[in-house]
Amino acid sequence: MLPTTLIITVCHCLTAVAQQTPPTLEVVRNNVTSAVVPGYIYLTPSGIPFSGPYVFALNGTTVFNGAGKLSGTIHDFQPCVYQKKQRFCAWQGSTAYGYGSGQAVILDDQFRVIKALPGTDYHEFKIVQALDSERQYSDIAHVTEYKQVRRDLSAFGVVPDDGNTSWVVDCHFRAVDLSTNAIIFEWSSLDHVPLSEGLVRPTGGINGRTKANAWDYFHLDSVTRAKGGYLISSRHTSTIYLVSSKDGSIVWRLGGKKSDFKLEGFSFDSQHDVRTVSSKGNLLTLSLFDNAYNTFVQPPKGLSSGKIIELNKATKTARLVQQFDSPSREVGNPSGDGGSVQILPKGNVFIGWGSDAQVTEHTADGRLVYAARFGVSGSSASSYRAFKAPFTGIKK
Repeated sequence: MLPTTLIITVCHCLTAVAQQTPPTLEVVRNNVTSAVVPGYIYLTPSGIPFSGPYVFALNGTTVFNGAGKLSGTIHDFQPCVYQKKQRFCAWQGSTAYGYGSGQAVILDDQFRVIKALPGTDYHEFKIVQALDSERQYSDIAHVTEYKQVRRDLSAFGVVPDDGNTSWVVDCHFRAVDLSTNAIIFEWSSLDHVPLSEGLVRPTGGINGRTKANAWDYFHLDSVTRAKGGYLISSRHTSTIYLVSSKDGSIVWRLGGKKSDFKLEGFSFDSQHDVRTVSSKGNLLTLSLFDNAYNTFVQPPKGLSSGKIIELNKATKTARLVQQFDSPSREVGNPSGDGGSVQILPKGNVFIGWGSDAQVTEHTADGRLVYAARFGVSGSSASSYRAFKAPFTGIKK
């Protein structure tokens, strides 16, 4: 593990006098180069001057600066395949109280928008290949939307400002055919998950008293395929739901108030970026970023970490396969927002630490082999997700 003194030194240099300069990537550890998977780091630093999509080499060199090339706040910048060609995907728009309103965009090799999906939120945008049951479609996109709707919240102590009915956020997930924009599948949190499962009560900017301050009881933050349907991660219920791809009904819950699985010797809270790693028989392996902290709920319940979890659907148990800790763990690293876990070739794991502005790479057995911090002097940066992938450049 990296010495605490080195981490403190790095943090000190990122909190010097503010300057209007683009963000940089400062490599903290890269002394096990043979174990580090080749690639480039995709980030969308926000909360700082010159925010936007960036690509960095592993030595910290900026190879693409996309500040100003898209509008508003940028999230989820990554390479993707669209119409059998290598493209870039991202989300652009405005954000408030932890969710967004904007559009998912696909960009060509000159960074021009060639496809846009308006009316979407930033928490999920992935292009996936069609399954056998979806062969009539070519490219399918997974997107999310947060809708503010009227609901009686008197049972939760909410009195609306207009004397009418209170407001709550209804989180939607859609699978969309990109060739026609037809909706293949749609799911709504309010249709399937009661308000009583929310662990974040109406408070502050999500007090439910106005439309702009609708209560975000669910907070959908990722969607991924799994056998029989989709895994939907809810940050504000601290629950992972398997929902049926036939009718959207909940097949089972992991975590939260109504877990169908017993968690053996571990827990997670306010998680992000749940992904299917493998599925074989009754065993389902997942990756996730465990924030262990929600800025709407004080104090932190622990330190953030990446986790690999194995579910046994026969015994209804879940066990921790591996945990990946931050190199700044000794000084405390709760990440209150964002975070991602990506399984790389050779089994390595690449982690973006969200509002704790760093990225790390670990071997499958948990050994830290790469760490870097990003940002600009005097500002607190974050990147909702981080990705490691090849980069072929942007044509001029």
